[in-house]
Amino acid sequence: MKSRSYLFFIPTGIFAVILLYLVYWNVYNSFTNSSSFHTTATFVGLATYATVFRDPVFLSSMRISLIWAFSLIFFGNLIGILLAAFLFNVASDKIRLIFTTIFIYPLAISAAASAVIWTWLFNTNDGVNTILRAIGLPPYSWLDRPSSILPSMILISLWVYSGLSMIFYLASFQNVNRESIESARIDGASPLRVLVRILMPEAKNAFIVSTALLFLFALRIFSLPFVSTGLNPFTETAVLNMYFYYITEFFANSSVVSVVLVIIASIVVVPYALYGLKRWITHD
Repeated sequence: MKSRSYLFFIPTGIFAVILLYLVYWNVYNSFTNSSSFHTTATFVGLATYATVFRDPVFLSSMRISLIWAFSLIFFGNLIGILLAAFLFNVASDKIRLIFTTIFIYPLAISAAASAVIWTWLFNTNDGVNTILRAIGLPPYSWLDRPSSILPSMILISLWVYSGLSMIFYLASFQNVNRESIESARIDGASPLRVLVRILMPEAKNAFIVSTALLFLFALRIFSLPFVSTGLNPFTETAVLNMYFYYITEFFANSSVVSVVLVIIASIVVVPYALYGLKRWITHD
């Protein structure tokens, strides 16, 4: 019986070997000069890394990715908390289910489709600007102005991912003792005070999970800016920069960017995984 149970680990083991090989190959390739200008790639050490890190486009793309990531973390968590608090205070289960479905629906839409939808909504003559004109406000250049194009993209990503953050916070709030909340309300505590003093202290795990996932989602964003703006210097993330290196056949440079992204992602994921493992062992 035990021998049969090991059979379930065979697919995982095969997948792990393939994944580790691909990671190894990519890391090795980053130490070569592989490109269309070199038919035979040779080992050059850190030379390609030095070339990439001197590229102002790469530095700009990393800055954009980090700005995007920390913006999504801050505002995504904030919106998620507010939405979760709203749903937590909805008395009717049916109404709560309806609103929950509405809030998480953007997650079911592909990033490319979301980009198309919001590109129309941010059109100068249609969409949101139609509403602004109707209420007497001037239209806004959402995607045509360098100073507004990145905030507009971040706003779209908040629409997509805030519902995910909301789910984690709502799950944490559901574990709070209702009697303590009712007691606080009888004592005259406002909804904001209940949220800050009672609900939020129980949402530490939700914050950790939400922050880690929002950071990873922001770090790998590709379809949203690419479909909306193409290879635009004001929205070119590190993943788009990696893609640009690849399509221009600077393969080693593309590998360097991917290795940097993996390292940054690991810095976030590994501590979170160790923390979760520690809690799991302690709980057992």
